[in-house]
Amino acid sequence: MAGDIFFRLRVPPLTPRPGRAGRLGRMAAVVALVLACSVTPALAATGYWTITGFLVGPVSAMDAVAAGSFIGKRMFIDSGTMEFDAATCAITPTLVDHDSIAYFRDMFRVDPPALGHKGPKVFVIETGCDIPGLSTLILLDDGRMCFSRDGVFFFLSEELE
Repeated sequence: MAGDIFFRLRVPPLTPRPGRAGRLGRMAAVVALVLACSVTPALAATGYWTITGFLVGPVSAMDAVAAGSFIGKRMFIDSGTMEFDAATCAITPTLVDHDSIAYFRDMFRVDPPALGHKGPKVFVIETGCDIPGLSTLILLDDGRMCFSRDGVFFFLSEELE
């Protein structure tokens, strides 16, 4: 309308200038890379874990009653030792990634979704521990960890402090 005054506010953009955002992005990527390289596989699983469930596999030497007696047992892992069921062993953890379908079918004759794993890759911590079943720990994509002992998969959940 006549007599209306239109004015335009000069508002600075909320995002940094393109040159500055590029430098910040590169710096963030470098920091993330350094942090990722400095984390050891053992630190991914360090702390107390509790057995919260189990799944009897297709070929098992343990029945469901014996497997159920493991519910609630705790495992402790740090960078050099593992404790479970009154036994302790020294570990030298190595993180290995596998194709999940091939790994679970070849090693255990089970499909990954039966264990709750849906990802295309599975990460396995090879510990070198001589406690039965704990030479490898399998990191599931839902944040749990599992191991197989006598044909039974035991699921571990991390204890949060």
